Amino acid sequence: MDKGRFFSHFYGGALVRSQDLHEVQKVLIAKKNDLNLHNEVKWSKVTYQYLDKYIDLIEVFFDFIEADIVKIRVMFTQNCNIPNNFSTEQDHNEYFLLY
Repeated sequence: MDKGRFFSHFYGGALVRSQDLHEVQKVLIAKKNDLNLHNEVKWSKVTYQYLDKYIDLIEVFFDFIEADIVKIRVMFTQNCNIPNNFSTEQDHNEYFLLY
């Protein structure tokens, strides 16, 4: 669901300096492999059996945030702000237009 009661259209991103990118990727991929997580990691796909593995992986990611190697940004809209002249096509293609 991308539309909540007060906020909608949630998009997030991770910012990594180019000189740190390879190390971040290497460490996260190694941790995923250690945890036997070989597919896409999404909180919406987590099961009770995999919860501890997801937590272990996200703790490594949070270590990068704490060390100021990764920065997180989340964008969203307030539902009280309704855009003017917004077409149905724009609404259906919102992600690609934002990207």
